[in-house]
Amino acid sequence: MNERVVSIFLDLVKISSPSNNEETVRQYILKYLDNYNIIKEIDDNGNIIADYIGPNKHTILFDAHMDTVKPCINISPVIKDGKIFSDGTSVLGADDKAGIAVMLELIDKIYRNNLQTCSIRFIFSVCEEIGLFGAKKLDDKYLKNIDFAFVLDGEGSPGSIVNKTPYGCKGSLKFIGKEAHAGVCPEKGINALYVASQAIVKMPNGRINENTTCNIGTIEGGIATNIVMPEVSMKFEARSYNLNELESLKNKVESICKETAKINNASFTSDLKYGTKGYYIAEHDDIIVLFKGACRNSDLPFKLESCGGGSNANVYRQRGVDAVNIGIGMKKVHTCEEYIEIKDILDTLNLLIGIVGSF
Repeated sequence: MNERVVSIFLDLVKISSPSNNEETVRQYILKYLDNYNIIKEIDDNGNIIADYIGPNKHTILFDAHMDTVKPCINISPVIKDGKIFSDGTSVLGADDKAGIAVMLELIDKIYRNNLQTCSIRFIFSVCEEIGLFGAKKLDDKYLKNIDFAFVLDGEGSPGSIVNKTPYGCKGSLKFIGKEAHAGVCPEKGINALYVASQAIVKMPNGRINENTTCNIGTIEGGIATNIVMPEVSMKFEARSYNLNELESLKNKVESICKETAKINNASFTSDLKYGTKGYYIAEHDDIIVLFKGACRNSDLPFKLESCGGGSNANVYRQRGVDAVNIGIGMKKVHTCEEYIEIKDILDTLNLLIGIVGSF
């Protein structure tokens, strides 16, 4: 077993790094990079950009994010039956410190074994978990002349590649009624929640079809129990692999809300906006052909997967880079039951060696 990459991973997960608080893990990475002839810098947003200059003209980009979701204080990793868990009081942070550990160990492998590879740009990004902000704010100069970009942030096993992700739309649905004393003259009021509830039962909800989902995640409103609720605001989101279906769903939801408000002499406003674009990559596209070959050379089963969420790969593709998210084996992410198999960490490392040696 390559105990070094596992040791790096265990070091990393013990460092608390919720979004916007990545400094300690950033310093760990920078100290590690000091041991190698790597060109590195920190941009204005806190992203680390590190460059290895290889012997040929091609450049691969690898990306993993430094932040984790909460709870992530005092993470205590536990190894059992070849798997690494937390002690159950926190997330583990394999999302995405497994990706970081593999990238760091790849650098050591290249120098220690004098591997002949292409040039590699390593990006350790911030604030992925709260909106992909590190990737979104990255300066264009760091994305020039990149042949392919691989984001190490997938839940699938090593060898899986996310070739389809959804488009997204989210924002607030707000109903405005009229306040009145609930015990003295409720008939003079218009209860915004009552109006909203009528709209909700008419609206699509959950899984619409194999392409599309939607959800109301939070509801806020009201002043006191003795006041007819004058306003209520609901946070809504929808996702679809088909942009036309997403647009149709958005229009339907807004139309239902407007009509329901009008019937009840209430008002309605919304601020639904489209987010990071989804993507679809065909199996014959160059980036998947390269990845498939690396899987074959690493004796890993190749698998195409779809994903219901986005990653930094969506941002990079939207910005003109041929990017894709790949599976690294993390399981039950964003929960205190999160874990990763040691074998998957090692397989991901071997896969990356295969990718950078493909040119």
